[in-house]
Amino acid sequence: MLRQWCLADMEVLDTAALLAWPLEMLMGGICAESQLDELQRLSPSRHMMLESQGPRFETPNPAAIQTAIEASKETGDFSGLSSVDLDVLALALSTGCTLVTDDYRMQNVCQHRGHPWRGVVQEGVREVRKHALVCVGCGATQTEGENCPDCGSPLNLKRV
Repeated sequence: MLRQWCLADMEVLDTAALLAWPLEMLMGGICAESQLDELQRLSPSRHMMLESQGPRFETPNPAAIQTAIEASKETGDFSGLSSVDLDVLALALSTGCTLVTDDYRMQNVCQHRGHPWRGVVQEGVREVRKHALVCVGCGATQTEGENCPDCGSPLNLKRV
């Protein structure tokens, strides 16, 4: 079990919050180091401002990332999460802090795990949904990848 240390007012912030919220709302937040590259690509000026005076940036440990991967595979959301998403999710799950995100897949994983989350500007999920990657050729169900390892056909994400 990962040690949870979140203080009551701390939250793990997804990139949507970093881009949309005023700077004062980001203070005391926790973000993944990998989000800095995303910020640099999306908004170089916001990146510079947040790197110098924004939230705390951390790198999740390998055990926390593995927990995030396993949790996202339980709901079938793994295939739609980027490595940055997994880092952010890992920080939230390992610290016990509320995750602030508008990403449906991340909300779905948190909801499934009973972990607190809230939207940045959107309301968010109302129910947990399970998904699976299903081969369009043979109908096999997979947990990751773009093509079926059995027949080579493309995999489509379907609600289970």
